[in-house]
Amino acid sequence: MLSPGLLYEEKRIEALDRHAILDTPPEREYDDVVQLAASLCGVPMALVSLVDRDRQWFKANVGLPGVSETERCISFCTFAIEREELFVVEDAREDARFATNPLVTGAPSLRFYAGAPLQSEDGFLLGTLCVLDSVPRKLTETQRRDLLALKRQVELLLRLRLKVKQTEARNQQLLESSGDAVLLLDEGGAVLELNPVAARLLGGEAGRFLGVPFETLVAPDERETVLRALREVRTHGSARVDNLGLRLHRGERVVMDVAASLQEVGSARRLLLVGHDLTERRRLERQSLQNDRLASMGALAAGIAHEINNPLAFVLSNLNFLHSWREDLERRLAELPGVPEQLQSVLGEAGEVLAESIEGCQRIRDIVRDMRFFSHSSDEAFSPVDVNASLDFALRMASPELKSTARLEKSLDEELPPVLASGGRLSQVFLNLIINAIQAMQPGGPRQHTLCVRTVREGECVRVDISDTGHGIAPEVLPRIFDPFFTTKPAGSGTGLGLSVSHALVEKMGGELRVHSELGRGTTFSLLLPQHARLAEPRPALAS
Repeated sequence: MLSPGLLYEEKRIEALDRHAILDTPPEREYDDVVQLAASLCGVPMALVSLVDRDRQWFKANVGLPGVSETERCISFCTFAIEREELFVVEDAREDARFATNPLVTGAPSLRFYAGAPLQSEDGFLLGTLCVLDSVPRKLTETQRRDLLALKRQVELLLRLRLKVKQTEARNQQLLESSGDAVLLLDEGGAVLELNPVAARLLGGEAGRFLGVPFETLVAPDERETVLRALREVRTHGSARVDNLGLRLHRGERVVMDVAASLQEVGSARRLLLVGHDLTERRRLERQSLQNDRLASMGALAAGIAHEINNPLAFVLSNLNFLHSWREDLERRLAELPGVPEQLQSVLGEAGEVLAESIEGCQRIRDIVRDMRFFSHSSDEAFSPVDVNASLDFALRMASPELKSTARLEKSLDEELPPVLASGGRLSQVFLNLIINAIQAMQPGGPRQHTLCVRTVREGECVRVDISDTGHGIAPEVLPRIFDPFFTTKPAGSGTGLGLSVSHALVEKMGGELRVHSELGRGTTFSLLLPQHARLAEPRPALAS
């Protein structure tokens, strides 16, 4: 446990460090004070000295050129900060504490010292404003008062510096932690700092915007609005601009609501801008409209599926009966002699027609099933599912088409926990994504294309990535790919339900389906599902 003296010293050093002043460049305000102190006290030397752990460092110095610090163990200021009142040594050679001090016996041959302790706002003595001479002397009462008055000016400068640092720290915290775009401008409106959110929204590295006038970042027809707002901030301390369009370096545009405030501490004036990106709000508004539309379409899909399902089952049953009847007839005729070849040909063609009709009806049945699922009419129960096994099943189903299109690269986490889902439905999602990926890489071949499948834990989720090297998805199309009945495939090649059904199923399981795509480089679908908590927990060890 530290003694009271050592504890105070640790706290004092912490207070000194908070000011962040050690080893900083000279500043005119401090230089003016020491010049005035030397003049008023009639001495050749004066210092603003800050006492660090093992040294004393001079923030301002007159009369000791080329000297920036000395060892603390020989410093007069160490004694001066032991008390709050003025510390005076009229003749160091006659003072037992300093008579053998190397600063007395050698250069600069000090004989006189007077130090006024500099006190922090929280009561710690950080250093001194001191005056020195190489001859003995005394201070008049007027000089004592002047020196104490000047030391209060230095204390004011230190406190002002601390407040500036605290403001800067708050601004820095805002820059680093805010989810909004934050920019710090100088008084003229040029960018001094910006946070990662602002850099991302502006579409570039933060460094490329430093020193850039803020008004040049907005759409040309809105620059006067921005300049007027900045003038208002300088005059009244705050301003607000709604729906401000910022111009990205790619030529795109992002819209924000911007609140601006004046940060003013001493002579430093900064303009702090906080911009709230309206993209998310507008996305939510669009999503709300989409949800309303999906609800209507879901009700419609449920009605259509119900109306189609019954007659479809009747037709499919009859077709299967006719197909079996034709096969039976063909077998019986084959046992009879002299059956006309034309009749055999007609029966063969009838078999092909019936097979195509059955296949078509089965396709309609699958579409109806997907429409029923899209309408959330399915009450299929979920159970723990091995994601890797479900993915392997889908890959086997797609294997014939995959082999001729792309190489397969698999990276499956063998320690993957199960998820709560329908094994069949999850395989359906995987198969939809894999078939989409294969089609995106056609025409092509294993030498040109690769399908990458990966499973991994991500926090409390299981993540599945399915990536292709196909043609990619255009940016203007990307927001619509999960819309029901939306497809970019040629007419007759798809219903537009595959991704919407997959998306709905994943959400029903409490998961998320994401997509990232680059034109000409390929697409990655990422499926995130929460781990099945009960089964994901490690089993307790058995007692021996």
